[in-house]
Amino acid sequence: MKRQGVFISYSKKDAKWLDDLRTHLNYLEREYKFTIWEDSKIEVGADWRSEIKNAIDTTKIAILMVSANFIASEFINNEELPALLFAAKEEGAHIFPIIISHCMFSDIDAISKFQTVNPPSEPLIVMDDGQRDALFVKVTKEIKRVLSSESTISHIPPRLITVEELKISFMRVIIMNIFFMNNAVEGLSIKEIYKLSKLEKRKEVVRVIHELETLKFLDKTKVEQVNYYKLTADGYEFINKYTLNL
Repeated sequence: MKRQGVFISYSKKDAKWLDDLRTHLNYLEREYKFTIWEDSKIEVGADWRSEIKNAIDTTKIAILMVSANFIASEFINNEELPALLFAAKEEGAHIFPIIISHCMFSDIDAISKFQTVNPPSEPLIVMDDGQRDALFVKVTKEIKRVLSSESTISHIPPRLITVEELKISFMRVIIMNIFFMNNAVEGLSIKEIYKLSKLEKRKEVVRVIHELETLKFLDKTKVEQVNYYKLTADGYEFINKYTLNL
């Protein structure tokens, strides 16, 4: 059976985070014509065990929304997780764990061997809205990359980039270049970055900074209630590779 779907395993107690993730993933489901499955798809009166088994049998990517609730769920651990791990081991399915809250993820050998989307020490619950959105965008792009590379997404004509997307890309270049040219020992505050960028809207600068932090291009430290940001090793590597000096 051809594997081309996405299966989301989560605890119903974490449904809020599922809704936020689905908001981002709906774009892929609409534009690229494949199925993203979670248990709300089960119709009233349906054989739910059979429905779940069929969904897992066609899953190419499994998203695990890991929390204390997820780990405590007997149904997830006895039904969903063993089938998803088998699909990963025997049939090449991909496992993407997203850490929702502080939990014992790192102590569970069966799932901790998979690379998480966000570090276990930085769960969604400690992120602000901008950081969470950036992380969900990262998940969406990774799903698109995996499915595209394995020719499971229906071919569609290339989409022209929008003015807004071009603007955000340009802002990323400006801000990364600021860090390269002005990366002081203690780092730069958002106020300093905004001033150096000469960009019009401060909230757009904040959005890009949080996105770069989520992508591990920036590190954040707090000194006297002020957040300071510095380039990480990955950030320096990115700059050296693409030469952002303007």
